[in-house]
Amino acid sequence: MNKAGGNSRRRGDALSESIYNATIELIKKGGYVNLTFQEIAQAAKTSRTVIYRRWQTKFDLIHEIWVYKTKKALGDGELIDKIKDTGSLRGDLLQLLTLYNKLYTEVGPEIMNAILFEMGQNNKKMAEITVGATNKNILVMRKLLGFAIARGEKIKKVSNTTLTLPFDLIRVEYLIRKDVIDEKRLELLVDEILLPVFLAP
Repeated sequence: MNKAGGNSRRRGDALSESIYNATIELIKKGGYVNLTFQEIAQAAKTSRTVIYRRWQTKFDLIHEIWVYKTKKALGDGELIDKIKDTGSLRGDLLQLLTLYNKLYTEVGPEIMNAILFEMGQNNKKMAEITVGATNKNILVMRKLLGFAIARGEKIKKVSNTTLTLPFDLIRVEYLIRKDVIDEKRLELLVDEILLPVFLAP
């Protein structure tokens, strides 16, 4: 039995959650750039040895948080597994934006901004992750547009760069507007931007 006031030794998911939450709270208070493992260890009530044993750099930690939060938002499987035929291109695009918006909301601005910071630091690992994520997003859009083509909807031929537009829109919304993206806003993005881009007259 632990002494009164003592901390029980945490392992596995409980320890990870504590470290993740401490990291996010510290970023909220002081930003990502000056964040240290020592601060995280103190806030999570663990040791730096535990932190360094698992993550070599801050980037490794925030990337793991991003992966964890993404899985939490999507449940089993990946984004492409969640895309279903809704019966119309408008419905499919709205479904996609809703799911991607949910992902961003779950991950949170602190981790997203930290990821974006790393993207600007010539981080080789980050560059590889970005390329992989972009390729997955392109496959998601090809699946979605494939539904439309099979239904007989007229779809424009567009580049891979254009296929990433739905994902870029959500990122821009969070970076610039910094508001909660509600259903009405998602519908506007679909109706006024995405449908004219992908749907042929």
